[in-house]
Amino acid sequence: MPKPLSILVVVGALFALPANAQNTQRTTADQKQCSDQFKAADLNNDGVLSRTEIGNAKQTLPSSLANQDRITRKQFMAVCSKGASKS
Repeated sequence: MPKPLSILVVVGALFALPANAQNTQRTTADQKQCSDQFKAADLNNDGVLSRTEIGNAKQTLPSSLANQDRITRKQFMAVCSKGASKS
């Protein structure tokens, strides 16, 4: 690779680093927000949202989960994280 081209590649990579760091910070913040939402909805702390808990938290739940009978933390986090990353 010619020297000027290799310098451009290195400079381009350096400019990409801040964007990657911002994405990582946003993802971490999104995961924390989703985790906090689940904890707030899981009133009995059993790691599963029951029909009653879902009904109580329906307005804050991702719409695709609002009509479920039971939601595990894993299901909630998968849907919530996808929704948060779109915003």
